[in-house]
Amino acid sequence: MDNRFILRKSKHILFSGLVGFILCLLLWLPKNGFSQQDPVFTQYMNNLLTIQPAYAGLSGTLNFTGISRAQWVGFDGAPNTNSLTISGPINRYDIALGLSLVNDKWGPLRQNGINVDYAFRIRLYRDQYLSFGIKGEVNTFQANFTSLRIMDSPDMVFMYDVKMKFIPNMGIGFLWHGERFFFGASSPKILRHTINADDGKPAFREVYHFYGMGGYVFFINDIVKFKPTLLYRWAERTPSFVDFTTSFLLYDQVWIGATYRMKNSFGFIFQYNVNPQLKFGYSYDLTTFYPTQVNSGTHEFMISYDFITVRRNRVTPKYF
Repeated sequence: MDNRFILRKSKHILFSGLVGFILCLLLWLPKNGFSQQDPVFTQYMNNLLTIQPAYAGLSGTLNFTGISRAQWVGFDGAPNTNSLTISGPINRYDIALGLSLVNDKWGPLRQNGINVDYAFRIRLYRDQYLSFGIKGEVNTFQANFTSLRIMDSPDMVFMYDVKMKFIPNMGIGFLWHGERFFFGASSPKILRHTINADDGKPAFREVYHFYGMGGYVFFINDIVKFKPTLLYRWAERTPSFVDFTTSFLLYDQVWIGATYRMKNSFGFIFQYNVNPQLKFGYSYDLTTFYPTQVNSGTHEFMISYDFITVRRNRVTPKYF
């Protein structure tokens, strides 16, 4: 049989599978819900594993990345989020595993999540790959509503706490990526759970989240590279948010950029590559709505390390 016919047939099957996968993602988007619940990061490109299981092992190295985010500093009860992600390929580049630990607290709410990710890759041609990923999650949720000071008459909603609950979930995602670009979509939580307070009445419900993402690196010259990225975030019964980020890479060592989250915030990003393995990052955001008057902005710190022992598996430079 003609090899070109086999290649065309394989691409047709692959494309059909991709379309079916995207349709499955869209079918999970429901018609109602309550609010956005996943943590938000300005340096999301260094933390994509928390929302995109197909990202596991993308760099071809065993990577450890930690991010600490202090949001709306000076605002009582403001969100504070910490995450640690670990991922890398298993022997070959086409199979990878990932692990994410996320601690999130805001006001009376506390959440701790453990995520395990599995990704497999299909090589399209040259340095382009199609990655598919699945995510398994166990999240603990706790709400100390009785610790709040109610200004008006007692509200029954805040009369009972939510003791620690264990909530399982799962997610899916895909990425088309190469040396200088990536495009993808994911739904990190496709199961919906209702959480009851101590009186047995519903107090909190998980909702669906959907993400679209993409980015490209332009080689301006031997010194400067330009990287625009976009993250679209949708959750039930909340406004959609789009993060626009643009960064310049100078001498393959220093990233300087700016970010804008529509109707929410703007800020700048700075990252420094100490060497090919170690990277530090910092971002500072200011809100564009009311809390701007009562907080001192958002600080986010990042540290990332790639183990050189598995660098032989690396296919793409660490642009993403």
